[in-house]
Amino acid sequence: MSKRRKKVRGNPAVRRVQPGPVGQPGGLRAFREARRAGQDASVAPQRRDDVKDGYLSAANRRAAEGADSNPHLLLYSLLGVMVLLFAYLHLYALPQMNYFAGGFSMPDTRLFGYSVEDIERLRSVMDSDGTGQLSFLHRTAGILFPISFLLFSWAVVGLVMRRGIFRWIVLAGAGIFAVVDIAENFLIDHILTMEPLEDGMVALASGFTVASWTLLLIVGAVVIGSVLMGLIREGVERPAPRFGPRRRPHR
Repeated sequence: MSKRRKKVRGNPAVRRVQPGPVGQPGGLRAFREARRAGQDASVAPQRRDDVKDGYLSAANRRAAEGADSNPHLLLYSLLGVMVLLFAYLHLYALPQMNYFAGGFSMPDTRLFGYSVEDIERLRSVMDSDGTGQLSFLHRTAGILFPISFLLFSWAVVGLVMRRGIFRWIVLAGAGIFAVVDIAENFLIDHILTMEPLEDGMVALASGFTVASWTLLLIVGAVVIGSVLMGLIREGVERPAPRFGPRRRPHR
């Protein structure tokens, strides 16, 4: 005689599922029944992978980790934009302006400032086309670069740096740099075209240039160093991949 299984009377939704040992194939139905019965789903056997930390499988875990790293993609995008603008402004466009100045460098590129004699020399060799080209460069890339640097620093402070007053000091330094660098551009345009040339305006523009380069080097080193340290810290704290035992194929 064949033995028949007795049917369980009552609501099947409230049946308690006894979870078996980890590693036995239970399928998705066992997981759903364990969830419906209010049991811990992390011990319910699955068909392929056990539920760990609320994820059904390793693929879902990797997808969730990818979603968590989306803010860092914004951080790296801002870094790329900032580096491209810096390279275009200080390594390509401003050196090209030496053609309009008889081989003399632009005031923006002088880290230690400039004197009245330097500005007089530039004024004597630069015509209206040269000063117009420099003014246009200051109003485009000369404004976009400090803004991109400020946004990048803001992203680093919010995503990488740990809480504390130091990160607000870094953000304030980036904001001051943006203001000083933009103001320096307009001061240089003014002293190259003003009549007569005033020594005080030249000293003010030179001071803004030195302050701009100083803030850029200090704050830039801090934020880029924070990004590198964050990458190193993530690599150290990232757990090693786990390789489970090989399972025999079902025949």
